[in-house]
Amino acid sequence: MSAAAWLTQPLHASAAGLALAALVWLLHWRRSALALGVLALAWSLLWSLPAAAGALRDSLQGGYLGQSAEGLPQADVIVVLGGGIGRVSAFARGDADAPELAGNRVAAAARAWHAGRAPAILLSGGASASTGGVSEAAIMAEALVKLGVPRAALVLEDASGDTRANAERSARIAGERGWRRAILVTSALHMPRALLRFQHAGLPALPLASDAPDETGSAAAPWTPSRDSLEASAQALREYAGLFAATFG
Repeated sequence: MSAAAWLTQPLHASAAGLALAALVWLLHWRRSALALGVLALAWSLLWSLPAAAGALRDSLQGGYLGQSAEGLPQADVIVVLGGGIGRVSAFARGDADAPELAGNRVAAAARAWHAGRAPAILLSGGASASTGGVSEAAIMAEALVKLGVPRAALVLEDASGDTRANAERSARIAGERGWRRAILVTSALHMPRALLRFQHAGLPALPLASDAPDETGSAAAPWTPSRDSLEASAQALREYAGLFAATFG
């Protein structure tokens, strides 16, 4: 994990801030040390609040939630990024509209294909320790077949390990096959960074966020700190760090 990624965890950033405050204290800059210590503790406290975590996440994903494939124009290919696949057993019913698949990106791609938005689906994702050495692309392909998408419509990109590689390898395959317009399926939180990477790679895409809109609202009091909010904030901060790298890297 890079230093920047490590620091997107609020608790890690607070720990680093406290360490810096201790060093400043040893240099006898007591007021500065106290200020740094307070700021370090306030950083984690802020992002542990559901209201703050929700606002941070909505600043990234708000414009992509609740999208429907039926509202998109025709494209050449639907590109699905690995991650957030969920349990393969959830696809056994073969119904992309099953409640347990709400918010699942593979099911979202299947619905878009059945709606006739594109004739092909490009699955992008390599293998990792969490997938037992099997590529995410292959896992997604098996799930899509269970959801009624023919194998002939599936193209696998099974070597990428991050969003930049997803975009570059997908753009290369699209160029080889003459695909010029893509629909990109990933989570709403990840969508801004993914769209930017695909644009830089030469394959501009239309967004189709897989997330189901939350109609229940949060059960947590907006100003009561929680571990879930801290983790939700960390995810959003990682996306902002990745978006910064995609913009200026």
